[in-house]
Amino acid sequence: MLEYALQGGRKYWTWLMLLAAVILAGFLFYLRQYQTGMTITGMSRDVTWGFYIAQFTFLVGIAASAVMVVLPYYLHDWKVFGRITALGEFLAISAVILCMLFILVDLGQPARILNVFLYPSPRSMMFWDTVALSGYLILNVLISRVTLDSERKGLAPPRWIRPVILLSIPWPSASIRLRLFCMRGFRRVHSG
Repeated sequence: MLEYALQGGRKYWTWLMLLAAVILAGFLFYLRQYQTGMTITGMSRDVTWGFYIAQFTFLVGIAASAVMVVLPYYLHDWKVFGRITALGEFLAISAVILCMLFILVDLGQPARILNVFLYPSPRSMMFWDTVALSGYLILNVLISRVTLDSERKGLAPPRWIRPVILLSIPWPSASIRLRLFCMRGFRRVHSG
């Protein structure tokens, strides 16, 4: 598949260079934030969630919506969706990776992510988001790898992958519900 990404006309390569320039500009702005701190973002006590959390929430929804692409093929054996399931899996993988990057950027210092794992707190939304996203990423990478290898070889996927696929279908909605549960519990504890 990668060989198709390296073929294209002048417009294609111009578009890729434009996207690379946007990515480079974003990275340079992130380096500026890394050097000067979170104050450069303009977030204050009044705007605690800010742009990063809004994008994170949007991308969690995108990752969860990939299940709708995968659901008819895996759960209902509707073979018409066979080719598009790879797109759904890769959409979920890219959205989850972006979610994780927004978590890192929102922390201010990427090394702080170690504190999430070294000192886990069941009341921390950051902890549960990281656990849920990591699990969903592992599931999607495993499923896409196994199913694409099977399709490339012209074989049916191994039987052991079906329970993993069935686990990956409710995973995004369960992680969203867990997030809402944590938010509700957090409000209840700190509002009174």
